[in-house]
Amino acid sequence: MRPLLLIDGNNLLIRAVEATRRSAMHSDDGTDTSALVVFIKTISRYIREEKPYRVMVLWDSGPDWRKQIYQQYKAHRPQVTDEYRSATRRLVREFLQLARVPWTYLPGFEADDLIAAHWRYAHEPVVILSSDKDMLQLVGETPTGHPCTQIRVSSANTPTDRWDEAKVIERYGCTPAQRPLVMSLTGDASDGIPGVKGIGDVYALKHLTAADWDLDAVEHPAIVEARDKGEIAVYRQLVDLRDVPYEMIPTGPGPFMPVTPGPDAAWKALWAFLNRYQLREIERRLMAGELW
Repeated sequence: MRPLLLIDGNNLLIRAVEATRRSAMHSDDGTDTSALVVFIKTISRYIREEKPYRVMVLWDSGPDWRKQIYQQYKAHRPQVTDEYRSATRRLVREFLQLARVPWTYLPGFEADDLIAAHWRYAHEPVVILSSDKDMLQLVGETPTGHPCTQIRVSSANTPTDRWDEAKVIERYGCTPAQRPLVMSLTGDASDGIPGVKGIGDVYALKHLTAADWDLDAVEHPAIVEARDKGEIAVYRQLVDLRDVPYEMIPTGPGPFMPVTPGPDAAWKALWAFLNRYQLREIERRLMAGELW
C-alpha cells in the first residue's frame, strides 16, 4: 500500500535557509531563490523515493495552546526578524500552491501537532519527513494499525536515514510510545522545558524501568517531588504528540495529483512562476517528468 507522506515544512525550510545563507542564486529581479530550490529538491527526492498516495506539507502557526499551559514554553528564543527565511517561506508556499502539493497550517498549533493528527487518523502507512527527533515517538504503528517510519532528512548524496521502532529502541533504550514520558523527565532545553533537575536520559530510563514504567511507582526524590507538584504532568502535555487536541485538526488531503506540463491554466500559472524566478532546473525536471 502506498503511504501518506507528512512533510515538516518548517523543519525543511530552516535547513534550506541555513544551508544557503552564503549562496548566491538570484532571479533577474534580485530575489534570492537558493533556499527555495533546495526545499523543492528535498521534497522532490523523497516523493520520488516513497511514491506516496497522499502528500501533505505542514507548517507552524505559533505555540499558542502550549503557551497557555506553560508560559515559559519557547520563551527564551529571541524574536528576531529573519527576512531571508520569511521571503523563502512565501516563495515555497506559492510554489506548493501552484504545483498542487497540499500544504496547511492551523492557528495556534505547530507542525508537530498537525503531523501527529494526520498520523492518528491515517488509513495507510505513514512516512514522516523531518529531522526533528520529537517525531520519533510516532514511529512503529499508528492508532489505525498501519506502519509508521520517520525519515531524518539528510544531504542529497547520502543514504536515506529511516527510523522504525527497532531503531528507536536501539538508540534510546525505550519504545517510541515511552519516549514522551522520558522526555517529560529530561526536559527539552531548546523549547524551554526544564524537566526534573538532575535527571538525564540514563537516570530517567533507570528509574522508569525499575518502576515498570509506572510514574507513580518511581521513588527517586526529585522525580517524586516534581510529580507531586504536577510539574511532570505539565511537561508531558507539552511533549506528548500522541495526545494533542485532535478535534481541532482539519481532515487530510486527497490523492497526490501535482500539476504536470499541459495546455491547462494550472500549468501556465506554474510555468510563469518558474520563469519569473529563472528556476530552469526545476522546469526541466518537470518537463522531463523527473520532479515527482
